[in-house]
Amino acid sequence: MHGLLAIESSQRAISVAIRCRDGSIVQRNPIGDPREKDLLLPAIVALCADANIARSELRAIAISTGPGGFTGLRVGIATAKGMCEALSIPAIDVPSAMVAAMGVRSQWWPRARQVVVALAAKGNECWMTTMEADEAGELSVRSAQWSQWSVENAIGFGNAMVLIADDHLPAQIRQRAIDTGMTILSPTFQASDCLAVAEAMLLRGEVTDSVGLRVRYPREPEAVTIWRARYPDGFTPKK
Repeated sequence: MHGLLAIESSQRAISVAIRCRDGSIVQRNPIGDPREKDLLLPAIVALCADANIARSELRAIAISTGPGGFTGLRVGIATAKGMCEALSIPAIDVPSAMVAAMGVRSQWWPRARQVVVALAAKGNECWMTTMEADEAGELSVRSAQWSQWSVENAIGFGNAMVLIADDHLPAQIRQRAIDTGMTILSPTFQASDCLAVAEAMLLRGEVTDSVGLRVRYPREPEAVTIWRARYPDGFTPKK
């Protein structure tokens, strides 16, 4: 399934990966802060050269759609949309929680089949999604809805005994997970893992028109909140 390009830009560090004709995967992890300069497009150009695949040969573009960082997600999705439109190819909408679960899959599967991923933590709240892995290790989201878990209503995690969460996980929820005997793993976000998830989705026909791509924001981004506070009556550019 060569020619599938994957973009992971939901975190501060970004990466891109592609499946080559011989079945191998090539990945690039550009160094730098994507908020300060364009790292993504040059990395994609270099990646295609590494894989000896022309951009006209790309079959689809998989994009990790969040939750995650405001700037990285918007840049990644805008890039995916532009390339899909220019090349008339479909997009694959990959929840970043699936990327995180795939990244540490070897640490919990097949010992466990269900895992909870916590992202976008803030204050005493975080957003969690529960996933399952089948006998082949392919991931699927148990629910189509993001579920909000607060300290007050985090009374259990179903049958999942693995929680994937970063250092921003609220202390109360972390302790609750420890008390229930859950294993807590730190997430990783790599384009090669996004690619692995996307390939299974592509085989199932789970593609989308790039116009429909949206960032998965569990709540209004802080940048938008600040903008609304600064311009409550709307922004009028100076002439």
